[in-house]
Amino acid sequence: MEIHKLKTVEDDVNRRGSKLWTKMNDNSKAASARAAFVAQYGGFFKKEGRYWVWVSQVDVNNGYWLKRVDSEEKVFFSNMTEFGEKNGLTPVKICELLNGKRKTYKGWTAVELRAVKDTVGSHEKDKKQEVKVKSYNGATFQNIDTKEIFYIENISEYAKLHNINKSNLYKVAVGKMKSYKGLKLYNPLDV
Repeated sequence: MEIHKLKTVEDDVNRRGSKLWTKMNDNSKAASARAAFVAQYGGFFKKEGRYWVWVSQVDVNNGYWLKRVDSEEKVFFSNMTEFGEKNGLTPVKICELLNGKRKTYKGWTAVELRAVKDTVGSHEKDKKQEVKVKSYNGATFQNIDTKEIFYIENISEYAKLHNINKSNLYKVAVGKMKSYKGLKLYNPLDV
């Protein structure tokens, strides 16, 4: 029995070496590819080291933007406590900046005002789309007597059709039993 995890767009674009990652990073037209990708899926790309990493729109909705007063440099972060420790700020003062109660704090100002709790905690979080796991209910078996190799697409239907116990056939498929009713899991390395 095989289980395949379906990849989300975020997994694919941020997985080093994938086709989409290469298109966004190691390509002569990477800048235009990133712009088209952002236009289609939202979010933005940020530079981490020498590579670009996509931040999804859900993460953008859950995160915060502050900018330096002197350089006008915008900074995105998702964890107030970590960002505050790194830059010498307190989460409560960051909340005050984001709520509009303060204009500046230690050289930082809010890019956008948003309703944030006065204590550490922030706002209503958007939920990410669940990653679906697709399981294939099949396996490749070999008949012990005839050495015939065949693939069973649906183990429960095969068991019902041939009047055998499907749970034992599943055990053979996942490797918990060596054989059942003359069938064993096919291993191409067996001689």
